[in-house]
Amino acid sequence: MILAGVLRIARSSLAPALLTSALLVGCGGGRSEAPAAAAKSASAEVPTAPTTAAPEVAAPEVAAPEVAAPEKPRPSAKERAMAGFDADAARAQAAAFREHLAAGRKAVKAKRYAEGISALEAALKIDPNHPAALAELGWASYLAGDLGKAERFTRQAIGAATEDRTRGAALYNLGRIHEDRGERDEAATAYKRSIALRPNDTVSARLAALESAGATIGGHECDFQPHEGRPLPDLCAATVVGLAPNDLYTENHCVPGESATRIAVELPGGIKVATFRVERWMEAGGATTEVHLALLLADRWYSAVLGEEYNPGVGYIGESLVIDSIVLEDVVAGGSPEVVITFTWSHNDGDYGDNVMESEDRRIVSVLAVDGNAPRWIGAFIASSVHEVGSMIEGEESGASPSRSEKRVDHRFADGAVELSAAPGMEASSPVGRFELGALPAACPAGLPYVVG
Repeated sequence: MILAGVLRIARSSLAPALLTSALLVGCGGGRSEAPAAAAKSASAEVPTAPTTAAPEVAAPEVAAPEVAAPEKPRPSAKERAMAGFDADAARAQAAAFREHLAAGRKAVKAKRYAEGISALEAALKIDPNHPAALAELGWASYLAGDLGKAERFTRQAIGAATEDRTRGAALYNLGRIHEDRGERDEAATAYKRSIALRPNDTVSARLAALESAGATIGGHECDFQPHEGRPLPDLCAATVVGLAPNDLYTENHCVPGESATRIAVELPGGIKVATFRVERWMEAGGATTEVHLALLLADRWYSAVLGEEYNPGVGYIGESLVIDSIVLEDVVAGGSPEVVITFTWSHNDGDYGDNVMESEDRRIVSVLAVDGNAPRWIGAFIASSVHEVGSMIEGEESGASPSRSEKRVDHRFADGAVELSAAPGMEASSPVGRFELGALPAACPAGLPYVVG
């Protein structure tokens, strides 16, 4: 996502190790075991899902869409989160969350998996973004033999966590799920990412065994999806038709006036770069809004998810993704100019148990090449990030001291490479050095959560 998370590019953790760490190979430390806010809407931006299904969309043979008006200003991550915050309800729900989580852990440890799963699900109804609870529910489902459910919640844990240790442990769990299905390449990829975030001998041994058996590491998160036929005027509607409801998303649709196709730039030869948004209603409440990037040709088009906004309808979680610019720039000699995309992803999340609120803003630069009329990511990096911690409920004891940290790199494109250097007086937000485009630590925004600086 993760932006999966770009960006789902990832989400909060300040806490103790999971009690199931022996089974998880150290899968611990999501946020402190507590948060909980009412399942009331975070704002009007995340209404209750309607009961009607998305309408069918015809596919007439028409020309590519024209340039649309710029996107409307969107609420910030903090505005989305705090619009529905209720401190009084939070105090009571924190206690309920802790009780459900403790009961779930106790039951799973005793191998009463059905009972443990039920308790963990109750905890997640209060706090649907708690990394430790998500990871433990995924692992409990794995132990109970439900691989589909195990994968779903494990992937949510990977997207929810922002600590490398937590995400690395959940990636190990994902590898175990893939191994049980006989999916060796996918398992090896998960293990490789896990080790990059959290070195571990057990994970390294499993990866080595898979590679000896011929498994290969994949990079599929950076792929564009090809679509045959002339591009339609409403790419969002065309995308929604191809998305079937499942046990995570009950409905997929476009937001009138917000998700229409917008042409950003046009390359030589009439190739156009466009964006659109798809809103996906979640079974647990709230929605995830996917920001799609598309490359439009005369007889076909390609699409990829640039990043996501996760807004589950709980009054302390909010995200926003704003595209700052999409420009053409000759950064690699020869051929068409490259597409340089800059966007800002913001995340706000809280922990009611420790009375801590965390927020983060990341400014991301990514470069897209068009080779032979097909798009290919050739690099992405975090240009700057700001991380803030403070009290969620004023006047009460907090588990963390207020803090603010800012990181940044200066960048310069030259001769098919990008030079990244720490801004004067600041810690670097990305690995520094000179990187050939196509050889950066992350090829696309979706790969950034797995890069250790």
